[in-house]
Amino acid sequence: MRNLGERIRALRTERSMTLPTLAERSGLSKGLLSKLENDEESNPSLGTLHKIIKALDATLSDVLDTEKAQLKRIVPEKQPSWQKGLIAYLHNQGQKLDEDILNAMYVLRNRKATKRDDLEYWKFVYQSIEKSLK
Repeated sequence: MRNLGERIRALRTERSMTLPTLAERSGLSKGLLSKLENDEESNPSLGTLHKIIKALDATLSDVLDTEKAQLKRIVPEKQPSWQKGLIAYLHNQGQKLDEDILNAMYVLRNRKATKRDDLEYWKFVYQSIEKSLK
């Protein structure tokens, strides 16, 4: 795979899903999805990627594992509120935060300028990565 859009298209076609069906299931426009699949420079926000992944019934790893883009991990100086909530959630579940997954989340958070801080979103990301590593 040369880019993220090609990987999304491959996953969509593997599932025998049309572009209009993916648009309907993800709540995104056909035009945006077409642009993402066809533009080598496409760099969707994490929110958009989240919608596509859920609609494809895939994991983050399924979409990103063959992407060749150089990604940069930026560790924030101050622990983000979502991270505190995630640690508390995992502790209540009897789990410990996996540092490798946290590092992957830092990379994903900095793919786009839009930063999401809601806990439910980051629990989904964490669990998606965790599931893909099993």
